[in-house]
Amino acid sequence: MRLSIAAASALLLLPTAANAKIPVLDLGDVCHALMIQIRHGQVNGFSHYTCNTGYFVGVIGKVRGLSGRSVIASLQMRDQPDSQFLLLISYPLVSGGTWSMYYTTDGYQMKPYQSGTYKLSR
Repeated sequence: MRLSIAAASALLLLPTAANAKIPVLDLGDVCHALMIQIRHGQVNGFSHYTCNTGYFVGVIGKVRGLSGRSVIASLQMRDQPDSQFLLLISYPLVSGGTWSMYYTTDGYQMKPYQSGTYKLSR
């Protein structure tokens, strides 16, 4: 009986999950499939297994020197475990928006890593 209740529960939840739209960003060589979820100004996401990026968390906010708001997220690159990365993505999310990534190895000096424009897949 437990199995049938679990199956019925899953079927009830399935349409809700299927209707949830998770934007997918293409950042070019850095990652062609970066999924991002935004809720109440908080950001989290993950990338496709072929990307060098992994899970990330952040917020939506204003960055001094930039116009408008940005997604500001911290992430770890798989091939650079000794560095921490900061990802800035122009917000609202629209194809042709800009992104920049910075890194630090000591926690004090931030250096540019890559930047460009992104495509929005969903």
